Amino acid sequence: MRLSLLFFYTFCLAMCLGTLFPFVRLLYFAPFLVLSFYRCSLPHSLWWAIACGFMMDLFSANTPFGIYALTYSLTTAYLYRYQFHFFEDRLSTLPVMTFCFACLSTVIQIVLFSIMGHAISLTWDWFKHDLLWMPLQDALYAIFAFTLPPMLASKTKFYSMQKRKI
Repeated sequence: MRLSLLFFYTFCLAMCLGTLFPFVRLLYFAPFLVLSFYRCSLPHSLWWAIACGFMMDLFSANTPFGIYALTYSLTTAYLYRYQFHFFEDRLSTLPVMTFCFACLSTVIQIVLFSIMGHAISLTWDWFKHDLLWMPLQDALYAIFAFTLPPMLASKTKFYSMQKRKI
């Protein structure tokens, strides 16, 4: 699938899920950016990260403009080299890399907020919530929205072709 179509799919998911479930805070573009690691070069992945970040910046009211673009591009620049440690065709690759993306982007955002003068208290509950539960939700989102649909579509296509042979 072309990355531009996948970007549109991800944008539609972000708009629909963000509207239907505003209390769930997901990094909607994280699985897309992880997939871009495997489909294009680092400069192209960085451009996708900036584009996704600006899309999130446009629809975020509580954060300074440009924070997501900077966070996504720094996270992409750091994690891009780790694509070689995971195979693209493994079922676990996208959720694991999405989990890593979510954790690292959270840490980078905290550093950026502290540089900008926004005080954030780092408590044990914050660590559990923002560095464990939220990245786990992002990994589950990657499984259900990006890993399972192509698998189910290929199984459906296989079974429909078997029916035609009968």
